[in-house]
Amino acid sequence: MAESGARPWALVAQAGDVDVNGRTELQAALTELVDFHRSWALLATCHRVEVYGFGPGPLRDDMRLLQGEAAVRHLFRVAAGLESAVVGETEILGQVRDALAHAREGGTDERVARLFEMAIAAGRTARAVPLPARDGLAERAVGWLGRRAPLAGRPVLIVGTGAMGSSLATAAASAGGLVTVAGRRPERAALDLRAAAPRAPEMAAVAVALRGEWVELAAATDALPDRRLPPLADLSAPPAVPARVRLALGPDFLGIDELWERSSGEASWVRRAEDSVEEAVAEYVGWLQGRGSVRTLVALRERGEARRQARVERLLRRLLQLDDRSRELIETMSRQLVTDLLHEPISALRSDMDGSHGEAARRLFNL
Repeated sequence: MAESGARPWALVAQAGDVDVNGRTELQAALTELVDFHRSWALLATCHRVEVYGFGPGPLRDDMRLLQGEAAVRHLFRVAAGLESAVVGETEILGQVRDALAHAREGGTDERVARLFEMAIAAGRTARAVPLPARDGLAERAVGWLGRRAPLAGRPVLIVGTGAMGSSLATAAASAGGLVTVAGRRPERAALDLRAAAPRAPEMAAVAVALRGEWVELAAATDALPDRRLPPLADLSAPPAVPARVRLALGPDFLGIDELWERSSGEASWVRRAEDSVEEAVAEYVGWLQGRGSVRTLVALRERGEARRQARVERLLRRLLQLDDRSRELIETMSRQLVTDLLHEPISALRSDMDGSHGEAARRLFNL
């Protein structure tokens, strides 16, 4: 990966470095740019916004730049769950798949597609041995709510019907809460967002995981005599709870960034996952370097064919008495001779994993 255009890069912003509002702005700005670059791909989750690509990239002082193997390794660690707040969590693997699917819709560069494909494979390999059961983000959020207000036997409102909303509902029910689910999809919720907003003050606690702002909550809060709501955890990114509601809640509000506290994970699982990541990184880097041998292989074939044609044409000009059948036999024999002579070099180039065979061929054949 000596040539700069052949080296992958990553721009990384994650919780702890950039807050959720800053990440939201970054995601909006980068989404527009990525759509115009086939060699870029965007990965955005609740705790991170990252762009991967080849060639010239955007200049961002507010994002960390990784280049070469470091960029590859970071994506593979992300896919394996080693960079997650909850080590080994599985949701990130689906988010990497979604990022690849979106990139493919725009006709992404083969190198980017391969990078994400191998990251997904590394993530699956890392999880071949499952981690012991442990608390995820939903359990952490419900635990925080439970320390603010008793939940057992009391009403808890869960706003959101996606994967995180379902996890929050399960965690709240496990804590003994009497769960009511609200959302934008009435077939999956007891209440829609408009009906849920005035019910929120009646609850012991509220947990939110939505795409888009829950605008009805601000109006419902304004109608309260003292504008008080129960403890509220918002796991949305960007936040679904309006800014003035978050401000009014003060210490009774928990945002997604407050859950950015990496668990250590089981040491033996982490070691196995890191080993599988390193193997995958080496395989991808080897594949990337070996791609240069494809051009060498084509050039070698073209050189051989050009030399064959020139020699055969010169010979046939001197053998004008030959009939068509004899000329055809000479053509066939000469093609087979070139094929036989180039068989070993071409086989070596096809299996070139680190680019060394390609470099040797370029020097030997002056390509």
